[in-house]
This record gives sequence, C-alpha cells and structure tokens, in this order.
Amino acid sequence: MKILEQHLPESQHLFLFKIIFISLFILLFAVLTFRQIEQNEDYESKERKQAQRRIIKPGARGEVLDRNENLLIGNKANFSAELHLEKLKVEILRKKIQLRDLALDIRKNLAEKKSLSIIEIINESFDKEFVRNRRVRISGRISKNSPKERALELIINEQKKLLNPDAGGKWHATIQFDEDAPISKLQFSGVEQQIKLEIAGLFSTTFEVNSLGVPKPSSELTQENNSWIEALFSEQSKIPITTNGLSLGWEARYAVVEKYLTQINQILGRTKNISMEQLKRHWHQRLVLPLELAGNLSPSEYASLIEKIPPDSAIQIQAKAIRHYPRKSLASHVLGYVGSGYEADPKGLSGEDLATFEIKGRKGKAGIEKQFDQHLRGNDGGDIWRVNPMGSRFELIERKASTKGKTLRLSLDQDLQEIAERSLEKMIDNVAARRILPDANWEKTILRRTRKALSGSREKELNPDLLISSFVDSPFPLNGKIASTVAGFQGTPEDATRLLRLLYSKGVLDRIPGQQDEYFIAPPLLPPAAAVLLDLESSEILVLATKPNYDLDELTPYISQSTYDEIQRREALLPRACHPGYAPASPFKLVTALAGIRQGVLKPNELLPCEGKYKGMECHVFPGSHGEVDLKKAIAQSCNVYFFRIAEKIGHQSLIKEAKSLGFDRNPKIELPSLRDKPIVPDPEWKKNALGVNWTLEDTFNISIGQGGLRQSPLQMACFAAKLAKNQMHFVPSILHTEKNTQTHSSDKSLDVNSTGYHAMIDGMHLATTEGTARRCRIDGVPIAGKTGTSQWRNNNMELNLAWFIGFAPLKDPKVAIAVLVEGVIPQDQIQGGLTATPIARDILQSYFAKYQIHSQSISN
Repeated sequence: MKILEQHLPESQHLFLFKIIFISLFILLFAVLTFRQIEQNEDYESKERKQAQRRIIKPGARGEVLDRNENLLIGNKANFSAELHLEKLKVEILRKKIQLRDLALDIRKNLAEKKSLSIIEIINESFDKEFVRNRRVRISGRISKNSPKERALELIINEQKKLLNPDAGGKWHATIQFDEDAPISKLQFSGVEQQIKLEIAGLFSTTFEVNSLGVPKPSSELTQENNSWIEALFSEQSKIPITTNGLSLGWEARYAVVEKYLTQINQILGRTKNISMEQLKRHWHQRLVLPLELAGNLSPSEYASLIEKIPPDSAIQIQAKAIRHYPRKSLASHVLGYVGSGYEADPKGLSGEDLATFEIKGRKGKAGIEKQFDQHLRGNDGGDIWRVNPMGSRFELIERKASTKGKTLRLSLDQDLQEIAERSLEKMIDNVAARRILPDANWEKTILRRTRKALSGSREKELNPDLLISSFVDSPFPLNGKIASTVAGFQGTPEDATRLLRLLYSKGVLDRIPGQQDEYFIAPPLLPPAAAVLLDLESSEILVLATKPNYDLDELTPYISQSTYDEIQRREALLPRACHPGYAPASPFKLVTALAGIRQGVLKPNELLPCEGKYKGMECHVFPGSHGEVDLKKAIAQSCNVYFFRIAEKIGHQSLIKEAKSLGFDRNPKIELPSLRDKPIVPDPEWKKNALGVNWTLEDTFNISIGQGGLRQSPLQMACFAAKLAKNQMHFVPSILHTEKNTQTHSSDKSLDVNSTGYHAMIDGMHLATTEGTARRCRIDGVPIAGKTGTSQWRNNNMELNLAWFIGFAPLKDPKVAIAVLVEGVIPQDQIQGGLTATPIARDILQSYFAKYQIHSQSISN
C-alpha cells in the first residue's frame, strides 16, 4: 500500500508535457522564422502576383505626311462610354436578392396549381416583366434515330422555327413574349426526348416529348428532388424545378449592366445590345478592364453624356487615339488602313511576372500602314493595379506612359493626287452616262454571279434564272418576304433576306439608300481607272491614283461588316495603279521599236506600207489604211501593220528579250506591300503551259502591239515612260520623299540605241500629242511626248476595251512621266486611249506645271 500511496511532485508530473510543449514551440518558432526570413521573398512574390495586375496600353501611331508636309494620316481622340464593373458590387448583390425572391415567388405560384404543364410554366413566367424582357430558353440535342431528311424544327403556336445545331449536335431556341399570342402549342421535330427549359436564369426544369414531338403531361414525368423545396413542389406537379445560385448571380450582373446600357442608349438614341455571352467573356477574361457600352462618340453625343451622367457614376467617358484620315478616300490604296492583330511589346515595362491584360492597339493591314507598321506604331506603356479578390482594380501602383510612333513623309503631292482622282472620276461618270441599259451582256454576268453565290449557300437548288427574273419582272424593289415566294425557294423569309444580303455583297443586287431591305438588280459597275505621275529628277511618285477607292475614315476605329461588303461589291479593294493585270496595248509598240533599232532591222526614216492588213492581222483603221509610214508617223498614228512588219524581222526571241531587259517581267519595287500577281511577258514556254499550244507568228504580232498574254500595271508603264524620257534602262520609283535627291544617275545604263532612232521615237511621241491619237493631251506652252493605246481583253466573259496613255513632259529636259488607264466594264462602254485616257493626263500635267510654275523658257528650250 505504501508504494501505491507514494506521490511524485507536481513538477515531475508536468515535466514530460513541458518538454513536449517547449519542443513544439521551438519548432513553431523555427518554422515561422524560416517562413518570415528565408521564404519572405517567395510569399511576397506570390501575394504580389495574386493581388496585382498589369495593363499594357499601346502608343499612338505616327503621322503620315505628303511631300509638302500636309497631313494624310493622323490621330484623333475617340471617346467611349465605359462601365467600371468594380463599382457595381453592392448593386449586383441587391439585384441577386431581388431575383432570388422573384424566382421563389414564381415557383410558389406554380406550386399552388393542381396540375402543371410546360406551357403553363412558360405563360406563368411571362407574367413577370423581368422574364418578358429576358428570355425563355429551350435546349436539347439532335435525335440519333431521326431520319436525315427530317427537318430539325420547333413549332410555337403555328409558327415554324428552324433549329441550328452546333458541331456536337446541341441546339437551343429562344421563346419571345407576345402579348397578343400566349403560348398554346409546342411541338418538336428531329430532337431527343429530354429537353431543358430555362426561365430567364431564375430556374430551370427538364421535360420529355412523345413520339409526335409534343411535351408529355406532368403525370408521365418522374420526380427528381434536389431540396425540400423540390420535394414540396413535386407533390403537386411532378416536374423537377431547380434554382441555381450561380445562374442567379449572372442574371443579376447582366441586369445591372443592362440598366446602365439602357441609360446610355436612351441618352444617345442608340440600340446597342450586350449578350450574356459577351458579358461572361469579359468578366472571365478582362474584368480588370472597363466594359465599353458605347464607342466612337460624336461631339454632340460626348456633350450629352458629360451633361447627363453623374460624376460619381460607374459610367466614365474615356478617350483613346484612333486613326484619322482627313482626306477621306484620297490615296486610300496607298495609305491603307489598320485592323486587329496588334501584338503588344512589353519590353522595358515592369511586372513581367504579373497577369497581364492588353488594351488592344491596331495593326497596319494594307498600304503604307502595313508596310511601315513598325515605324508608325508607338511604344507601349503600362499600368500596374492592385485588385480585390474578385479581380477588380482599386488602387494604381505604377504607371508608365506610352509614346507616339514616328512620322513618315511620302512623295505624294496631295493636291495633284486630288486632281488626278477628280479627273478620273469625271471621265468615269462620262463613260457611264452614255450607257444604254439594261445591257444584255451585264445580265449574263449577273446570272453567273448569282449561280456562284447560290452554289455556296444553303439554297443550292434554287433556280438562279427564276430568282433573277423575279427582280427583272417586278415593277418595284423586293424584300426578303416577297422574294421567298419565288418558285423553287424552300426557305423562310429570314433565309431569303439573308440570301439577298449575300447577293448585294456580290454586286448582283442594289438597294435604295435608306431602305436597307428593298433590293433591285444592280446596274453595271462604274468603269475602274488609274493614274500615275513620276518625278523624273528624284524618281519619286507624285500621284498614285486608283478608282474605285474607299473612304478610309469609315474603316476606323473598326471595319463593320456592312462597310466591308460595300467595298467588296464595288470591287474597290484592288490597287489598280500597281496591279499587273492589263494588256499594255499600243504603248508597248515603243518596246518593239527599241528592239528593232537595237537589232538594226528598223531604220527610222524607212517607209513601210500599211494596206490595212498584213498576213491576216488587221490594223486598227481597217478597212482603211495608213499608206507608207516611217517610224515617227507609225508612232503618231499607232499603225499596227508597221509594227507587225518590224516584229517579223526582229523575231519573237529578241522581242521578248527586249521586254524582259526593260523590266516588264517583274513588278517595280516600291515601298508598298508586295502584290500576289506578277506581270506577264509571254513566251513559247508560257503559252504551252497556259494554253497547251505552240507559238505562232500571230503571237509575235500580238505582243508587238501590246496584246496577247502581256499583262502590266499602270505603274510599270509610267516607269517605262520615265526610262524613255531619261534614256535609261532602269528606273526605280519611290513612294517616300527625301529632301535631297539620293538617286545616282552616273551609273545608270542608257537605252543603248542610236541617237537617230531614239530621237525618231521621241519625235513620233510628240507628233502623237500634236497631230496624232494623243492630241487631246495638248497643253499650251508645254511640249509633250505621249502614246495612246486601246486594248481588247476578256473579262467576266465579255470582250472589253482598255484605254491607255503614257508619256512625259516637257519634251526637252523632262520633269515628269505619266501613265493613265481606264477600264471598260461592258462592251458598249466607249473606251479609247485618245478619247478617254488623254484628257485625264492633260488635267494632271496641266495642274503639275501650274503648281510648280516651271519656267516657260525652260520648257520650250
């Protein structure tokens, strides 16, 4: 018993626990010390990455000036109304509570009904304004057992609605509220049995359809209870209804955002919408950035918002720099435009390890904007923000301002460019005004375009002839609803409207301005045209004009689909001044003359007979003739037979070699994006590959007068005129302006033809402008050397004409070289070099000499 009664001191009882406690304390202290000292930087870095965000902002692009420092491309402030979502937290929470109460209220009303159907759920829900303003969504999958020919559709009352499934076979449809026609009938075709019904995000349910596609009564459905509410509810309806908190949260966010958007729309008179998908995408991916509610504000819209939006509102008016083209469509193909695809350059910005968001800049997509994109783009700046747990920003930590890009100075002369484009447009209108419509050839083109458009649409079986004839026979423009009644059309009025818009974008149909859905058969396009003017001293391009062109200011801050379709239907994207797609016609006779002089087979003063025809090939005056002509007169009168005879003596090999040595087999190198198409100088190998036949004497005759397979650009022909003016084999044009002439002429190779032959050619070109085919180019006091041409070519399965003029001025000590092209669109277009192209050249040259005031003595000497 004594042993049992023996007691140890209290300190001995607790000693073991003290040891354990002290050990744990030391361990805890060591761990905390290690965390605080050794891992301090790691945890600070993790906290920083979690709590901070970097926003990269692009710098404004540099300006583009003409040679006289007039602004061609600049920047302007683009104002937008943006919603700062971080300020909406409390408002969204309140809205979520309201929507939860609304969902319980609707469900309570439904629970009081003794029997319940899907149609009753929809109609009961539509009694609430929130549901009417949102959507009732039905979704499901395609039935695997449904025949392929069976339509996938939904019948609401008596209206059919086509269902468009995604790649996975899922489909969805939206039921809109109609006060005059409550839902009385739902029937599905080609879908699986189980279908989901979602009531404006408040609650959802699933139901089944029978073999006829009709929703089954509630008594045939099995109950799925998710909570005591569902259990209570299922005793009466047997339809499982669930409310999802996440869905309510999104509906609350969307309702709050839509409230602010409605406020903006009412002030501005706009009708912009934001979908739930757009909101979710922004919330998940760009929450740290504000949400744009209205962009590209006009000055009056900006003033209205500043006046009516409170300073403490979640809506803020923001400004950013966008491209500005003060001369609208002037030189649009040269200047180009910007678009998406911008990649930020964060070099030199801190916060490399932070989650980074970009305010998207714009990237050059065409013309100078594309070619000098790196030169024009600014240096990116950046902000670092502290964010809350939701991801919204609330405190600016660091800011580095972005900087503007570099200025670029072009060789174009703004005034001459405008005069050239105005002269081209005037001639285009004159040619179009002489047309007698309707044109049978154009109607065939319209039919071919319609067939092509239909082959790529869902209405492949629709007869193009019936569709087009309905427009031809109609005394008034047609819309989609009327066009859908055309025999053979199987789609809905919506399908017809979509098809008519497609045909409009392809140039088949036109519409009355202001009536977007009323269409009629489009008239032939306006004749395209181009002009080039070169400065011979600096080799700079003064004019590079193309018609049709497009308004560059309509492409900023973004290019809408309707704007792009409008440009496409006018075929305005093609830079015709640089495009090597045209037979050069009679100006190419000068190449034949050079080859003949160089080969010694052409004697300038020798007379050769022209009887209107030679070895089956006709002169342009046939059945008339030129009689006996020498080189000077042959150029002035553009005699085909003379050059047939010379080409026969030269032979096709020497003629082709001469063309290639002058650079006709490659595009002139200028500081613009390279073209996909290349110029063509045909030879026997090319003809064999392209047409599968051998070269003949007729081919030699054709290329001797600029026909056959020859394809060149107006820029190429202007460069050829410059080579003639400067008596040089090479001429490299530039679109950039330099203060000092950097061209070196001492090493330039001359044309290497005898002086007699060369001067005979130049005299012939001068005679053409005084007495010959180019006399409409004559300018008092300014002697001009020129050559016209009218080429026959085939386009859109029609035999069409091309009108050319090339030349230089003044005759002695030339200052500029020029080329002008006008295209015929239909055979009746009265296109001729002497009638159509030379007046344009006269306008441009006259403006040049008037502006730069070339002394009359230097011209005449």
